[in-house]
Amino acid sequence: MSGKMGSGASHILEGIKRKTVKDAQVEVIRDESIPVEPHNVNPSKLDTDVQINVNVLQDAVDLALNKKQRISVWAPDIALVMWYLKLSTPMFSISDVAKKYIAEGLMRDHPELYRRAKEELDKSH
Repeated sequence: MSGKMGSGASHILEGIKRKTVKDAQVEVIRDESIPVEPHNVNPSKLDTDVQINVNVLQDAVDLALNKKQRISVWAPDIALVMWYLKLSTPMFSISDVAKKYIAEGLMRDHPELYRRAKEELDKSH
């Protein structure tokens, strides 16, 4: 362990290292107090018909900035790789790496939506 970590942090990390993949599965926390109305959007059409529903985009901006800033993925294989890297690589950030790969995929698969999302966030700040 790093000389900068206290004994409490060392104890926590040792406990994490002993967990199995099944133990490391992350719970999805649902906040039922936030009503989210489903929108009639076909994600596959966004690639061919670059028409973005402005109302849906505004709802997404509100959720991203005020209510739902965290996303979750149920993927034990990805969790295993990320936790391995976190435990074996100094200063590794699961959040930063996940953000990088998700952003790359969204830019590749939905470039116009990603561009508009960035514009909306820039306007909101």
